[in-house]
Amino acid sequence: MKLTDLINEEHPHDLPPDDKALEAIREYVRENLRNWFKKEKWKRIDTQGNIKGDCGTMPKGKKTQRCLPAAKANSLTKKQRAATSRKKTKSNKQFVSNTKAAKVKLKK
Repeated sequence: MKLTDLINEEHPHDLPPDDKALEAIREYVRENLRNWFKKEKWKRIDTQGNIKGDCGTMPKGKKTQRCLPAAKANSLTKKQRAATSRKKTKSNKQFVSNTKAAKVKLKK
């Protein structure tokens, strides 16, 4: 399921679909996420803490590696990058939170 599908998905507690405020909020969220991913250059981190390339270029058959914006990845030490990557690859879950040092925040 794509992120845009989740944003557009109806929820039982949503306001009626004809509500203009709700549509304005959805459009704001769509634009912010789109801009965030366009502006940030996302990089793939291996379990040793090396920046291995662009996000989405992982070899087939390997566990999913951690992806971080390039600026965030470069601001972390190799040990911190390795810790967040190991946390991701160790888990069987699709979504695994970053370590405290590797948290990524949306710039306003």
